[in-house]
Amino acid sequence: MLIFHKHKQKLSDKFGVSVMTFASKLNVVQDRKDVKFKVLYTSELSENYRFPSQIVEETLDLEGLKVECIEYKKSTPKYALIHLHGGAYVLDYNDTYRKVARKYLSLKSNLKVFSPIYSLAPRKPFPNALNEVVRLYKHILSLGYNANNIVIAGDSAGGGLAIATTLYLRDHKIPLPKALITMSAWTNLAMNGKSHEENRNIDPLFGEGTKPLNVEAYTKNNNLEDPYISPKYGDYVVFTDMLMIVGGDELIESDTLDVAEKAKENNEVIVHDFEGMFHVFPLGFNLMASSRESWKIIEEYLNKKLRG
Repeated sequence: MLIFHKHKQKLSDKFGVSVMTFASKLNVVQDRKDVKFKVLYTSELSENYRFPSQIVEETLDLEGLKVECIEYKKSTPKYALIHLHGGAYVLDYNDTYRKVARKYLSLKSNLKVFSPIYSLAPRKPFPNALNEVVRLYKHILSLGYNANNIVIAGDSAGGGLAIATTLYLRDHKIPLPKALITMSAWTNLAMNGKSHEENRNIDPLFGEGTKPLNVEAYTKNNNLEDPYISPKYGDYVVFTDMLMIVGGDELIESDTLDVAEKAKENNEVIVHDFEGMFHVFPLGFNLMASSRESWKIIEEYLNKKLRG
């Protein structure tokens, strides 16, 4: 079953879109590295980062995979959320994604958030990141979490990786998570589809005139239509429920819509498509109306799927 919501662009969002369009012209943004826009976004991972006093943080080392974990003090987490950061498989976890992890934690008090700092291309291309997330998922099961109490969430490449991981779990007969949450999921590294034509002149981050996404860094000589690389080409006869959020002006808008269309026959798929919005706009947090609305949608979904 597909439940589709098309959101009209809010007047107050237009300023944020204008700022993003301006920022997309800067070399530092086009190079997608060393970005430090203070409260808006940073690509830095601070060594002395401090979480709020009510949060307990620990770092796991799973055979070389570092995982940053947060939970509330004096809580006994019943639920686990695997948080997969974006960055086209070439950019690392950073302080902005720590803020995302904190946001997820704030939505449910008895939750533990696991943020893997997975391997990056081109030094460690496919399937390194996939194998590491599968390893983390198995570890969480070994800690005593029931699969029905686990959600996997990710944005951009992390959204594609969340879906690819679940396809892998299904194919290897490992219990599936209760649900997935994706934001602007990159599910088609073949870089084709309806929005790749219709939105190429309006997407401020990945459209005409911007630096193309480096597909080859992650995929190397592998088949771009391998479902573990491009989940758009997967089989969804047996899968899990999904909440998918995407911007209407994204080059990769159809990456979300195509997966939703394939998965709808045997799973509940809820899509929220926000008119006029750009890639991973929920990371605007409280700065734009659509960002705020997207987090309310995520909160309602998370509490619906993880009851109690």
